[in-house]
Amino acid sequence: MRKLLVTCGIVLCCLFCASARGVVAPRSKSARVRGSVVDASGAAIPDSDVSLTQSQSGVRAHTVSDANGQYELDGLAPGTYMLEASKAGFLQYHQDSLQLSAGQMLSVDISMSLPTVSQSVTVHAGALDGVTTQASQQQVLESNQSIRVIDRQQMGMVGPVAGGAQAISTAPGAIVTGYGNTGATKYTVTLNGLNQGWGGYGGYTGGAALGITFDGVPIIDPATSLWPSATIPENGLIQNLNVTYGPGAPIDRWYSNVGGAVEFTPVQPTAKPHADVTATYGSYQQKDLVAHANTGLYHGWATVVGGGAGKGDDFRKAPDGFKNPGKDWAVLAKTVKSSGGNSFELGSYFAYAGGYRSQVIPVVANPYITMDGTATGQQYSQPSSGFFSTLPFNSYNKYDTNQMGLIYGREHLQLDGSTTVQNLSWYMHVRRSHDRYNDVYQNNSGPDGDQQQNEHNNPYTNTIGDKLLITKTLPWNTVSGGGYYLHALYNSRNNFYGPAWGGSKRTANVGGKIRSSYFNQNDFAIFLQDDIHPVPTLHITPGIRYVGFAASFYNAVQQDFKLAAGATLSTTCRYGDFGGTKGNVNVQDACPAANENRSGVEPSIDVAYQARPWLNIYGGFQEALRAPQLGGGGGVFQSVDPASYHLERGTYYQFGFKTHTMGTGFKNNMLFGANYYHNKFANQEIDTTLANGDTFDANGTSNYNGVNIFFDDDPLTDLHLFVNANIEAASYSTYVTGGIIYNGQATCNPPSGPIAGCLDYKGYPVSYVPTSTLNAGVFYTLHPTGSLTIQPTASFQFVGSQHVFDNCAYNPTTQSCQAPAPSKSVTMPAYATLNLGAKVPYKRVDFTVMALNVLDKSYNAFEYISAGSYFNTASTAPAGSPYAYNYVTAYPGAPVTAYISVDAHF
Repeated sequence: MRKLLVTCGIVLCCLFCASARGVVAPRSKSARVRGSVVDASGAAIPDSDVSLTQSQSGVRAHTVSDANGQYELDGLAPGTYMLEASKAGFLQYHQDSLQLSAGQMLSVDISMSLPTVSQSVTVHAGALDGVTTQASQQQVLESNQSIRVIDRQQMGMVGPVAGGAQAISTAPGAIVTGYGNTGATKYTVTLNGLNQGWGGYGGYTGGAALGITFDGVPIIDPATSLWPSATIPENGLIQNLNVTYGPGAPIDRWYSNVGGAVEFTPVQPTAKPHADVTATYGSYQQKDLVAHANTGLYHGWATVVGGGAGKGDDFRKAPDGFKNPGKDWAVLAKTVKSSGGNSFELGSYFAYAGGYRSQVIPVVANPYITMDGTATGQQYSQPSSGFFSTLPFNSYNKYDTNQMGLIYGREHLQLDGSTTVQNLSWYMHVRRSHDRYNDVYQNNSGPDGDQQQNEHNNPYTNTIGDKLLITKTLPWNTVSGGGYYLHALYNSRNNFYGPAWGGSKRTANVGGKIRSSYFNQNDFAIFLQDDIHPVPTLHITPGIRYVGFAASFYNAVQQDFKLAAGATLSTTCRYGDFGGTKGNVNVQDACPAANENRSGVEPSIDVAYQARPWLNIYGGFQEALRAPQLGGGGGVFQSVDPASYHLERGTYYQFGFKTHTMGTGFKNNMLFGANYYHNKFANQEIDTTLANGDTFDANGTSNYNGVNIFFDDDPLTDLHLFVNANIEAASYSTYVTGGIIYNGQATCNPPSGPIAGCLDYKGYPVSYVPTSTLNAGVFYTLHPTGSLTIQPTASFQFVGSQHVFDNCAYNPTTQSCQAPAPSKSVTMPAYATLNLGAKVPYKRVDFTVMALNVLDKSYNAFEYISAGSYFNTASTAPAGSPYAYNYVTAYPGAPVTAYISVDAHF
């Protein structure tokens, strides 16, 4: 019934709008406006958005300048118009009171200027067909989606050695947590309560639910559904970020966009040659160098090449002086050939990042957790060993690396004046490797405690894919359709071993734990979207997608590992009796071998109404399906019967408005937006992996309700402001451990009767969803003398309180842990940081200083309740004591850090 009412409403709206009086004049009486769009030097600016808005009716005509910067708008009724033009990197052009009479042909040339306030934005006039441009404020206004553009100014607020993940933290409703302070280490990104990435800990129950793209190419591992955030370590190679909230338009969505998407747009080819080099030095011996160069346009070709590298120490230090160093590097190249509105792109990117991972630290002293793992050693905790302390190298060291190689090609063909074809093909290789040595906490539980003293983890995924999109522009609508297919091969190789027992990276020993499954993941989508615009101010966009996910897998431990003397493999499966024998080596793999296929339909409809030239009201409904994570501790089938494998479904509703004004005093280049959203993430497979590799499974449905707000403005000639804010509440309508799926829902009480040991945490809050977030920044330009310019900056970041995850869920009756679950009573306190900086441009060189957390606030960016696995206290402390489990551990946020950068432009 609901879908029938929605359909009827759309039809009636279309009929009403189609019968509305139009403002397009008959050809014999229509006016025409044409001209060129140029920069201050007179160079043509192609692909500029040019629009005329009739003052009386608000009806808008729109076009895009061609490769020579020329534009033309015809079929215009007589009247008074407002002329506007926009292009990424330029100030928006605005001209009021343009008078047109019947049959008139008016020539108006548009000269666009660079911003007066800018931080590390150098525009080289002459964007090209085929390059990925930053969305203009006008494009954001007119979109029927909730989109936030994070430009170079906002990206710079997280510091010069930060990576891509930290840059996301400035967006509304975003938080980023990890164990480092540079792009070399990994982070978990949360956007409106749903997550992506892996920062080295569990408890994020809405994980792997965001899409991440690089220059439009999906870089989420299709098999694990995870993004290794360290694969974008150098922000100096990134032009801008686009953050989309909710699944997004059907033609833009990939295979994990339940909660939203982030596009990382790298530096692009330009029409004029130029080069930039930036060198940075800062706290904790951090050093970074980034450079990129453009060839300019040569015989229709334009190319950009770039690279960056960084290294330094962590802000946490061990008593033996070990500083947990890290390093990273990345290189890219992209070439574009454009001609007559057609373009061909070929791009490549490779990144490597590695760093020692500091261990979590207890927030209160525990006599069973010491620096050297002995009963007489110094206690390891924030009060006893120092807020930012970490373990000595000989007690614990774990080096984690991430690599990504990407090659892609994209073609854009203009078949005729109304039909375009785009095709994207790509290959991606992702590899993670980490080695943990000398873990004293795996060496103190008895004579056999060193059987898993070390760990070697080396999973990888190879992915190929292709996406085709065809768009047809008609008088009253724009129809787009196409699809994509991808194939990924994932190997989950991991070994917990003990050298004293004959174990090594490729040899399993008695008491060890191994896995090596091979997953073949095949995903596809077929989609159709129709942008119906019966009048220029109204856009109704229904869409539908049919998606499929197929996974086949098999256990390969016998071919990938040798066995030490006396070692025998277990061939049983955890979730069912499929036969086999119990050996003395724990095999964590998915089993038995199987081939599972799931598919479904994703409907959507979005509506945008431009009530005024400066006001857009929009709303919509979108659904997205996602395959549960197949990676992590050996894959979802490590703990879940493949027969019960089901797709997760996100149902997203939103309603909001955006307003944009230019050249109107205080509201100059002002963009303000707010939207309410409700996201229901249903049928979740919630698997929690403990530090010892054990996995606990649960099923549930979570609900997220909130408001996002964003604001940009240039109230004065030399002043720029931005604000990003969010208010949110999230809870589980079901969260069941030990239950079954009945009628598509997890339950402890099927018709057959209650299930013994089953627990339902219905109504509990979703962990790690802040009640509110706020990011604000100020950029100002001072002119103390005619030749000296100083650009001070200030930014403020606030993260509200959030409920933590409980890996223990302590049961006082049994004096032991139950299955991991969200905590209803324990919260992390809110925290805030203030950042200050200044830039002094001098000829072709910019000198910049920046300090983060200038008030040197001590805060924890992440806390969780331990089940005792990290420090093995569940085996060493008396059962039922507060020291055995049920204590809080944390990753602290960074203290005050300072940097100086020199940026040269050629």
